[in-house]
Amino acid sequence: LRYVKGLREEIGRRMEAEAFSRDEVDFLKQAALFTWKELITKKIRRTLETLHDELAEEIVPEALLVPEGMDFTRWQVVRGERLEDRPYAYLDFPQYFSRETKFTYRLMFWWGSGLFFAMILEGPALERYRENLLGAYHRFADRGLALSLAETPWEWKCEGPGILPILAKNRAQVAEAMATRRFLKLQSCLEFEALAGEPGAIVRKGGEVFRLLRDVGAREPRTDS
Repeated sequence: LRYVKGLREEIGRRMEAEAFSRDEVDFLKQAALFTWKELITKKIRRTLETLHDELAEEIVPEALLVPEGMDFTRWQVVRGERLEDRPYAYLDFPQYFSRETKFTYRLMFWWGSGLFFAMILEGPALERYRENLLGAYHRFADRGLALSLAETPWEWKCEGPGILPILAKNRAQVAEAMATRRFLKLQSCLEFEALAGEPGAIVRKGGEVFRLLRDVGAREPRTDS
């Protein structure tokens, strides 16, 4: 009898755990949500492809200090659903990934957070990249750029303690932070509100940030005058 009673109590607990709340039921009725999501996702992909096409037309491989054998015909658009339980999509171009070396420009859409434009650099040329940034610091300062201080280049945040803005007044702080990092992730963000009624805003911003950050990865450094 005790076994039967215990079994009934366990079944009751499971049924209670599986019951849906009123809010969950209301959410399940929202079929339009998924229609909108699919339409927006397709628009995002077209936008990423357009940015790739524009960058591919203007990029000069010989002007960049890139890993040996880097293929500028390689690029990717990736879509996922589970970055902290939210959908995302990104473009990598130009792109080079290995275990210890990276040279990649990424435009990242992350639902609920915003858009990220980031140059990710790692490998034997890292010291040159640091020198390129500090040698022409005035070009990068106060332009909406920031240095990520995260342990990994795959963390995406626009602000907070892990983000160091690149400002004219904090050159020494930026230099100190870069000195001990095994990779550089330089980024700029765009809030979703900036997209409303602004055709081409993402592609325009993506091009502007790349033209700025490519000087960090340049073969011939620019210097402050």
